[in-house]
Amino acid sequence: MKNSEIIFVFVILMVISFSIVPTSFAWHSAINLPKSITPVSSESSNSNKLDSEGPLTRPTFGLDHENNIKKVDYGFKLNGKKFSLSDNFHTPFVEQSINIGEKNVFEATVFSEKGLHVQEFLFGIPNVGDAHLAELGIEVWFNNNGDIEEIRAIQETDVIDAENILATHEKVKCRSNNAEKECDSTSISVTFLEPLKDNIMAIKAIDYKNRYQITYLNEGIDLSGKSLNPMQSVIIPSPARNEDPIKITQTEKYGVLWTTEDGRIFERNTFGSFRQIIDSFERFHDSGEPRTRNHSEFGKLIKYEEYRGYNIFNATSLESELPETFAYSFPEENQRINDEVKEKMLEQEKMAQKIIEDTNVQQRFSNINS
Repeated sequence: MKNSEIIFVFVILMVISFSIVPTSFAWHSAINLPKSITPVSSESSNSNKLDSEGPLTRPTFGLDHENNIKKVDYGFKLNGKKFSLSDNFHTPFVEQSINIGEKNVFEATVFSEKGLHVQEFLFGIPNVGDAHLAELGIEVWFNNNGDIEEIRAIQETDVIDAENILATHEKVKCRSNNAEKECDSTSISVTFLEPLKDNIMAIKAIDYKNRYQITYLNEGIDLSGKSLNPMQSVIIPSPARNEDPIKITQTEKYGVLWTTEDGRIFERNTFGSFRQIIDSFERFHDSGEPRTRNHSEFGKLIKYEEYRGYNIFNATSLESELPETFAYSFPEENQRINDEVKEKMLEQEKMAQKIIEDTNVQQRFSNINS
């Protein structure tokens, strides 16, 4: 390598090192400076102040986060019915019944010091604290001017008619005696098409500092009515021999019963397999008097006659005195063969011996003559 090339490489390395080291050194110096001599700008001071006040300035649907004083009169409304929220996290809330297929209006009123960015309505929550498991979430997004920018429906199935959600927003007084309209009131009009698995619901507000507040309405809503969506269908092997796979349809969204077109019923277990439910057989009731045992009421006739006999004569009190009906006492061997029996046996033996001898004599005589 020529000297000019070596010099050129050295200059390039020096330029790279000077462009990196000062930044790295400055970063380490800022970390290691004692707190008393660390330079603090007015901008960083303001950001630290905002961070320390963050938990106290996040949105609220009811109480002030700093002193628990009522901040909003009615944080939630359902179909015009007002509810005052007594706790920022979860609040007692009597379960509200609404019908599938009818429009319902949900309204949330929130005080958001840093501006309302997103207002959410969450439905079908299994437990208080599990808002992330909500079956349905409706989000209303706002721009910097407070105008509705977008409406989003988060759902795995068509719980609601997402295409026909109506949302409105207005600035209102947080409390009736306030002079200024400092609260944001957001309402949505939705139609449920099918039931929810869980009833708990929640409202959630996010401000422009990404601080949020979730307030759970403990008992939530109860949806009544039949689902307007088609039920799920699957193809399964038939339990009948030599039958093709059959199609079964779920009777309810969260039910365990499925039916076929010909009326057979199947039950689905927790493992996802199906078992046919065999209905119990109920015999047809015959008409007329039960004169034969083939009549459906013949058993009742037998019971009636037993009852009549019992009233005529009850032998229950005599059962302990009477012997068993078919009892038989077998004699001992020495009782069965006595002297008299032995004598008769000997006589029979002699008679049998004589018969055998006469038979042999006749046989020999027949052979001689032949």
